[in-house]
Formats: sequence, C-alpha cells, structure tokens
Amino acid sequence: MEETILKRNFLYLLVPCALCLAALSGCATVPVEQGRPGTGYKPSSICYLNIKKVVIDAGHGGYDPGAIGRTGLKEKDVNLDLAKKLRRLLEDQGVQVVMTRSSDEYVPLSKRVEIANKSHADLFISMHANANRTRSLNGFEIYYVSPSANDPKRAMNAAHNIALNLNPDYFAARSTNLKAILWDMIYTDSRAESIRLARSICRSIDRDSSARVIGVKGANFYVLRGATIPAILVEIGFLSNAAEERLLRSNSYRQQIAVAIVDGLNQYAKSLAMSEEVRK
Repeated sequence: MEETILKRNFLYLLVPCALCLAALSGCATVPVEQGRPGTGYKPSSICYLNIKKVVIDAGHGGYDPGAIGRTGLKEKDVNLDLAKKLRRLLEDQGVQVVMTRSSDEYVPLSKRVEIANKSHADLFISMHANANRTRSLNGFEIYYVSPSANDPKRAMNAAHNIALNLNPDYFAARSTNLKAILWDMIYTDSRAESIRLARSICRSIDRDSSARVIGVKGANFYVLRGATIPAILVEIGFLSNAAEERLLRSNSYRQQIAVAIVDGLNQYAKSLAMSEEVRK
C-alpha cells in the first residue's frame, strides 16, 4: 500500500529521471523489425547501433554437467561451445562480449548475476540445452523473467543494494522508496525488451535454421530474476531427444544456431535504432 501511495503522489518527481531509464534498463521499448529471408545471411554490424556490450552466460560447468544425452553429450560442453561461437560472431561485428565463464569451470548462479549487473552491458544471454523425461520432446525455446516474479521485492532489494547513479539533487536519489519505484519501472521495461529480443531471435531461428521453434515463455530462473538488464535464457534443444542430441554434436549445426541467434540480435538492434530515429 505504501508503494502504491508513493507512486501516485510522487511519480511526477521522476520526470527528470525519465531520460535515464532507457540507459539503465539497457534499451527502449519498441516494436521488433521483421527479419529478411535467406539461410545464408551474414549478420551486419550491430556495434554502430544500440548494442555495444553483451554478457554471454554458458550454463553449468565444472562439476555440474547439466543435462546428459544418451550417448554422453554433456550440456555444459554444448553451452560453452555455443557461447564461444556467439562471442566470435559478436566480436567480429565490434560488440564487446563479457563471458561468465570461458572454460570448464563451475560458476555459482549468484556470481553469474553479479558479473552481468556489474558489466554495464546492454543484454544478458544465458545458453542452455534442455532435457525431459518425455524423450520425444524437441525444439528451441527462449525464456524471459516471468511476470510472477515479485517485482516490488526485487525493486526494493535493488534500491538498497544497487546504485542508480542519479543526480544527487533529485529527491528520488535520497528516497529508498522512490528508488524502488524507479527500479520497478526498469524491471518492467527490461521484461518487455527481453520478450521482444526473444521473439526476434525465435523468428531468425525459424527462418535460418532447421531447428523447431517451440516459442517464448516466462520463467522464474535465478539468473533472469537477478539480472537488472534485459535478459533471456536460450534452450537450444533437447539432449534427451536422440535426434536432437545428434544435431547438437554437430559443429556445423551449432554454428548455424549461433549465426541465427546473432541475426535475431541484429534485427532487434535495428528496431531500436529505427525507434531512436523516429524520436529525433
């Protein structure tokens, strides 16, 4: 109730901070541009657009293998290989990449979130491979932080623990409750951007790869819940499915998936740039 009253009575005080929200949340809320057809498409540079830095998180690692296929393919290895492929593709375009792990090591979830939040990056992408007891299940899917996540609690926690770098003259800079409202707005914007990014990547995967796209879903995964920037968790396929495990063993298939993901990022970045042009 207190937060509701504060939002109603003091929201006008946040106007001077409105221009900083896009930078704090990573990017603005805009429609996603439709991608171009063709399977041999090479992504053009996105560095000159709004995406300057990306955090890539290779899930699991070290003593935590993640899912294991019938023939022994380990998720941690697939994740790391895809993450490295994404890094090379993005760096070739001038995008700075931060890896939560670059070798077969175990990195706690809390440390992954810390790396993402301290990186001042535009996006967070966590790479995973799926598994299910129903071995016929297969496909590519992407998760964003679920609306069921307790945003007011996340916002208040962020207000206490994460600096917003506001002008000290703003009243919001001296009020924990108002900073929590700002963080609530940031989290709302980040969720919307995560969904748009996920949809853009899924369109690219559907168009430029042989993977079956399942869709975009909400989940309360720790790394998504803890990230303060637009964040997605990519499940590239099911290791529990024999046919998909064979595909995921293929270096050429992994490269195909990586190129399609970067193409989706490129289309997303273009939509942001188009939005900025409209605002000028």
